[in-house]
Amino acid sequence: MDCKEAEKLIQPYVQGNMPEKEMEPFISHIRKCHTCHEELETYFIVNRAMAYFEDDAPDSYNLTGLLERDLEKKEEEARHRRYKDTFFRVLMLILVLFLVLLALHYFEIIELPWLKGLL
Repeated sequence: MDCKEAEKLIQPYVQGNMPEKEMEPFISHIRKCHTCHEELETYFIVNRAMAYFEDDAPDSYNLTGLLERDLEKKEEEARHRRYKDTFFRVLMLILVLFLVLLALHYFEIIELPWLKGLL
């Protein structure tokens, strides 16, 4: 991802409606690019400060710390989603292979001794 693409995604990130498939490349770019990180930080702080004043919250915010925690949380969510997707792809591959073996055994193209008597 380049800076131009990342800049287009800053508002969706801050507003919480960034497409999931864009999250990991965006955060990776933000971690590497100081300029984009600063721009994200500015928009994030303004957004959270406005929310803070609208809610009349008595607590103070460490807004830069909030951004870092938010980035870490979304990184972890993206990583978890990637692992889950990989797990299901592997599971589907195993299922397809099992069904192919079952079909080959059923049509007597191959013999699978552990399936004898089941079909």
